[in-house]
Amino acid sequence: MFRNRVRVALVGLAVATLAVAGCTGPATTSNDGAGAAAKSLNVYLYQEPAGVFSPLAPVSGPDGQVMSFIDEGLLGVDPNYKLQPRLAESYTVSPDATTFTFKLRSGLKWSDGTPFTSKDVLFTYTLMANPKTTSSTAGNYTGVEGVADFASGKATTISGFSTPDDNTFVIKATKPNFGLLALIGSVWIMPEHILGKDAPDAVAKNPFFRKPTVGMGPYTFVEYKTNQYVHVTANPNYRNPAKIKDVYLKPMTSDNATAQLGNGGIDIASYSPTDSETVAGFNTVTTQEKPGAGFVRIALNQSKPYFKDAKVRQAFLYALDRKQIVQTVLGGKAEVRLSDFAKANEPAGLNDYAQDVAKAKQLLAEAGWDTNREVQLQWVHGQRDRDATSTIVQSQLAAVGVKVKLVNIQAAEIPKTYAEKTYDMVLYGGGNYAVDSSTINGITACANAYPAGGNINFFCNEQLDQLMAQANSTADEAQRKSLYDQAAKLENDQADLMWLYSPFGLWAVNKKVQGFQAPGSQDALFWDPASWTITG
Repeated sequence: MFRNRVRVALVGLAVATLAVAGCTGPATTSNDGAGAAAKSLNVYLYQEPAGVFSPLAPVSGPDGQVMSFIDEGLLGVDPNYKLQPRLAESYTVSPDATTFTFKLRSGLKWSDGTPFTSKDVLFTYTLMANPKTTSSTAGNYTGVEGVADFASGKATTISGFSTPDDNTFVIKATKPNFGLLALIGSVWIMPEHILGKDAPDAVAKNPFFRKPTVGMGPYTFVEYKTNQYVHVTANPNYRNPAKIKDVYLKPMTSDNATAQLGNGGIDIASYSPTDSETVAGFNTVTTQEKPGAGFVRIALNQSKPYFKDAKVRQAFLYALDRKQIVQTVLGGKAEVRLSDFAKANEPAGLNDYAQDVAKAKQLLAEAGWDTNREVQLQWVHGQRDRDATSTIVQSQLAAVGVKVKLVNIQAAEIPKTYAEKTYDMVLYGGGNYAVDSSTINGITACANAYPAGGNINFFCNEQLDQLMAQANSTADEAQRKSLYDQAAKLENDQADLMWLYSPFGLWAVNKKVQGFQAPGSQDALFWDPASWTITG
């Protein structure tokens, strides 16, 4: 049995529209019945949701946070980055990691009362693996038996997915695949009785995903009022009914969220390190700090010829003083990132790309960089660390002869820039990489170039893919580690991304709220909101 060794990866492309300061919504209400789920809670969203609450859509931090209230997967990852059964009661993995068997909890129902069965799971996984659905993670399923024939039209079903009975779902891999659960084990399950009549190429456009009122999570969707809040309410059919009746998730800027923590307008919020002293002065809140699993980075669009040369990407890293960014912008509440691999999984000897202006200029000259070229850096405004970092990056790249124009962009525009490959650089954050190193495939593999996966920078290195595949199919832990170490060194040398920093999750919680466990970053999913309570 192979339990809790691999964990869930969430290729975090934290993109959303510009949050509006000062947004308002229903205030917290008082308890109107002993033991009843009758209170409401106000939770901060660090950005405005894109408003497409769909597992098929490109991953968006705030949309994902909303979905963590209304949806569930077979498995989930807890605040300690460990895999935990959710809709599944248990799971087993064959010794060679080719067969993954999930036993579902018995008696589960959708929020509308419809029985939940393994057929819903099969329906969901088939949609997620089908590129015709525009699934943004279809590339993650290529290791499943039969997916290649299904995608090419040679088969009408995927042989690697099966449902021996209503409470059992089985996944078979084409070869040993120790990281498969980390890639696909936590996908949110979709209701076949709602979406099953849609053709694969039409299902993603179903209006349901803008108002997903049927789900398996502890809450059900009520409404989304743009620039104000997303309202969810307790799901009466959830296996362990939520203790709080209504939750309002409110997008706003980080400084406004801090102010509302102080006056009671927000009950749970992440906060900027620059606000630490202010938050510490609020006698109505407690604070929690959690090392981050994801990281903030800048993707360079390598479909454009001027970013294809690794020397250019290396030069951009050498131009930056990332230690300064961590100390001055984040108050030391972050770690400089050296690769896509989590710090705990990194080998020794990686190039730290400490700021070296002369080296950056030399590499740019060797690569033939045109100093008259202007490139654009797009990001979503409203988070202090990212806003400040964008300005610092612009200034420090200018010092080595790179002209950068800063561009504020909204979530609705970002996927189009990926799909059409029009952007130059994008600053974003998120992901969960403090897990099995196989999860890095989601953002580096050639097969996962957008829209098939989270490789939005269109980086492709076949040697890296081969090393990752070898490591993921190896049962020997020492050999596996050795192969991943080789992969990390290659990826570090290729500078596939401008790794910036892994921010700590800094959260403030009103003292009346119990049960909240801080995630590792402002864009991470919320864990087990059904267990949260309000006292007093």
